[in-house]
Amino acid sequence: MTTTQADLGQRLQAVDEAVERLLPTLPQFKGLYDMFRYHVGWLDRSLRRVEGPEGKKLRPTLCLLVADTLGEGWRLAVPAAAAVELVHNFSLVHDDIEDGSPLRRHRDTVWAAWGMPQAINVGDAVLVLAQRALAEAEKLPPEVGLSALRLLNQACLGLCEGQYLDLLWEREASVTAEQYLEMIERKTARLFQCAAELGALCSGASAEAQRQAALFGSGLGMAFQAVDDLLGVWAPEHQTGKTELDLASRKKSLPAVLGLAASPSPDADRFRALFGLDRQLSRDETSEARRLLDNLGIHEQASAYARRYHDEALDHLAHPAVRDRAAPLIEFAETTLGEAYEGRISDSTELQTK
Repeated sequence: MTTTQADLGQRLQAVDEAVERLLPTLPQFKGLYDMFRYHVGWLDRSLRRVEGPEGKKLRPTLCLLVADTLGEGWRLAVPAAAAVELVHNFSLVHDDIEDGSPLRRHRDTVWAAWGMPQAINVGDAVLVLAQRALAEAEKLPPEVGLSALRLLNQACLGLCEGQYLDLLWEREASVTAEQYLEMIERKTARLFQCAAELGALCSGASAEAQRQAALFGSGLGMAFQAVDDLLGVWAPEHQTGKTELDLASRKKSLPAVLGLAASPSPDADRFRALFGLDRQLSRDETSEARRLLDNLGIHEQASAYARRYHDEALDHLAHPAVRDRAAPLIEFAETTLGEAYEGRISDSTELQTK
């Protein structure tokens, strides 16, 4: 079974409509929720309706695809997909504040447009609305709704823990690869895991199918973050939509972590010296840092992490509980990672029978 673009559009429209229904309509608070509508691309800076750049909605897409593939249909999981999308956007609004990022998707971030205090209000309100999406889902049996809320809250806590570690380690001279992977497992993979597990849970999939879906989602999230880190160093600026690449801001992404841990050599020592500067790198210094990582073979090392987690994710789809229906999920994983990095992360991977 292949999900067409029309099918995907119908599903994501259902998620958007579910989110819109959750937004309070009291006129005195319209501005608060319009800031959220701006953030997700429904309104422009003047708060007028626009066909603007929206995110790819990977997490709600994954939730609904799991529900359709392993359960009794995607419509049962729409409230869960809406909740996951709201949590993701809560984290983006707050991350932009904490990282001082003025742009997202080539537009002003909420804090840059309306100030940090109001952006905090937007993020907090969106997190509460994510809880309401599941708590008020009429078609979910009470016990399923409670389990779904528990999964969502576990993922939210993981996001906060991951962001804490990310900010904490930015002040450290170096971070080990193991520490970094622990951080992204919380900050990124937990919500992918939650999305997949909620899709299986809310659509009535078996307990074992729920477990394998969760493990698949976690592996996919880890691979996705590794790819995103590669983009932050080697992708052109117009592709990332950011004002600076990760190297310029000395962000400890996976390539930087691996570069800082490289064995002593003139290239490694120079890279560590650049990252030890207490300021943003100049354009020339950024180019030099990238060249040093190339010389150290860091692109290949970081790509190996992406391949590893990509393969681990697909391994879970080979489990007897899911493998007969796994083809759409395999396609989703390959498309998601391939589009993100132009197919350079992995060759075509055959699903092996376990």
